[in-house]
Amino acid sequence: MPKVRVVLVRPENAGNVGAVARVVANTGLEGIDLVAPCDWRTLEAWRMAWRSEDILETTREFTSLDEALEGAVYVAGLSGRSGMRVKPITPRAMAAEIAALDGSATVALVFGCESQGLTENDLRLCQRRVAIPSHPRQPSLNLAQSVMITGYEVNLAQAPEQTPRERAPFEDVEPALEKLQEALLEVNFFTADNVGPRFAEWRELFGRAGLTPREVKLVLALARKVRNLGRMAQESKKP
Repeated sequence: MPKVRVVLVRPENAGNVGAVARVVANTGLEGIDLVAPCDWRTLEAWRMAWRSEDILETTREFTSLDEALEGAVYVAGLSGRSGMRVKPITPRAMAAEIAALDGSATVALVFGCESQGLTENDLRLCQRRVAIPSHPRQPSLNLAQSVMITGYEVNLAQAPEQTPRERAPFEDVEPALEKLQEALLEVNFFTADNVGPRFAEWRELFGRAGLTPREVKLVLALARKVRNLGRMAQESKKP
């Protein structure tokens, strides 16, 4: 995973710096860089950074955004500003681009202050402009919330793909489906004249599911149970 750092430009609230430290730890990001910050070394910051104090202890300070971005090969500015000439991308699209970078690359995710966000001059230093989609009734997001959404997408894009399901081969699946079809026919769920077209929908259903070897055994067990219950019902009707 590339080294992804969160850059907070002129943060105004120490509690938010602490909350962002916790988000950085939650999402596996590299750390925090602060540009011209408020007095953030407060009890409130450490309280909000619960179990993420190490992130605060390694936080770096810079006097300008240019300094903070040195060494970064990918710089994304997060902004909800309207009317931007450059059309922003979503955090998910940004995360996909980051995931394609070399593991030794350094990435900067740049966020503005709580009251005004990033200025146009700040955004000119960013290679990518990113906007988090939000409802028009309340388009403004808390700083830590914005970092959480962005960090989540980066972390998700880096996560290893799930191990693919082991699908059972046709020669195992088809006999199991035939047994189920026979059982359903035996209990009059289908009739002899419609079993073919009606069971085609069931076959399609199991085909979409992609049965595993264990699930094939479950289908066979279901067919046996249905058949046995049908026979028991028939026996109970005999005088």
